[in-house]
Amino acid sequence: MTTLRKRDKKQEKLRSEEAAKRKKKMSETITLDGPNRGNGRRTHQRKVKALLKQEESQKKFREREEARKRAERLL
Repeated sequence: MTTLRKRDKKQEKLRSEEAAKRKKKMSETITLDGPNRGNGRRTHQRKVKALLKQEESQKKFREREEARKRAERLL
C-alpha cells in the first residue's frame, strides 16, 4: 500500500476541516433577538436567513440519516 503525497495529505486535511466547519455551523443554534425594524435590521435579516438555511440543512441531514437507517434495515 502506498502512502499519500504531501499535496494529497494537505487536500485531505482541508476537506476534513471544511466538513468540521459545516457540521459546527449546522449544529450551533442561532438566536434571533432585537427588533425587526430600525438600527440593526441588516444584522437581523442576515440571522433570519441563516436560521432558515440552517433549518433546511438539518432537515436534509435528518432525511439522509433516515434513508441510511432504512437501507441498513433492508440489508
